[in-house]
Amino acid sequence: MNKIIKIILFCLGLSLLFFLLHHVGFKETIRHISEANPVFLFLGVLSYFIVISIRSFKWFILIRVIDPEVKYRKFLPFYLVNTLIGNTTPFKSGEAVTPFLFKRYLKIPVGRGFFVVILDRFLELMTFVIILILVFFYILNRGIENGLVLSVFKWLFAVFFLILIFLIIVAVSRKIVLKVVSFFKKYSFLKRIFEFIEKELNVFYEALPLFKNKGIYQTVVPLTLLGWLFDFLAFYFIFSSVFSIYFMDIVVAQVINVGASLITFIPGGLGVSEISSVYMLSLFGHSIILSTAAILLVRLLLTGFLLIFGLIGSLLLKEKKNN
Repeated sequence: MNKIIKIILFCLGLSLLFFLLHHVGFKETIRHISEANPVFLFLGVLSYFIVISIRSFKWFILIRVIDPEVKYRKFLPFYLVNTLIGNTTPFKSGEAVTPFLFKRYLKIPVGRGFFVVILDRFLELMTFVIILILVFFYILNRGIENGLVLSVFKWLFAVFFLILIFLIIVAVSRKIVLKVVSFFKKYSFLKRIFEFIEKELNVFYEALPLFKNKGIYQTVVPLTLLGWLFDFLAFYFIFSSVFSIYFMDIVVAQVINVGASLITFIPGGLGVSEISSVYMLSLFGHSIILSTAAILLVRLLLTGFLLIFGLIGSLLLKEKKNN
């Protein structure tokens, strides 16, 4: 049933994408894509390669806190697979698989691996919320007073703020979390699942003192900010290959893109993120056809990039399994 729902959601996203293409004109969009500046396209892909390198190194630093013996070349395949799964599943839910991969191949307990995922999500979401606030003020400064857009931003801020609060509670309030788990353990049909969750949560909290070293954050926080900067640059260069655009306009469009891909149940926000970005850029006075061509290039190039590296990571993991 789960697979059927995923297929239905993917088809829905694909339908939204075709609706956008039909609305703006398929031939015109393809023509602008074919005329894209290859130098800017290369810079966009290069920037995204740097994004993957920065974020994988950040995860590597966090993993090394748990297991100092782990080598980067052994760890990298896990991150590549994690990035592919995370970016192609609703709400990045696929990242929940990564701690199990750590346990299987690196012998790192699931609870400790889960802590790395949660800490990384916390840093990323905290940065995103700050960017969201700055973008909101930029929109107001540009004189955009569209009620729908302002409402969407308020909802995005509320959703991500609540997620941050939830992550903080999970990280610092062991007593409350374990009480909730104990409550669900009372039900016989849930007992086995929540006994496993309780066991791994205890391992999770045992790992907490390892990450209280301030020196770690002096490295991973700047890497988080740098990752976002190059993420924005990747979008900016690809858009610039089609038409001239302000960098901050791209930041706004990408924030909408990321928000749509995270809070919709459609894998990777397919269709929804493209329509949202194009609509936002149209409010800034940019051509809908050119914006559509550029956002499609972003989807094709960056998703293609993720797919290639994710498959490489999968093959390397398969090789480890065989060995």
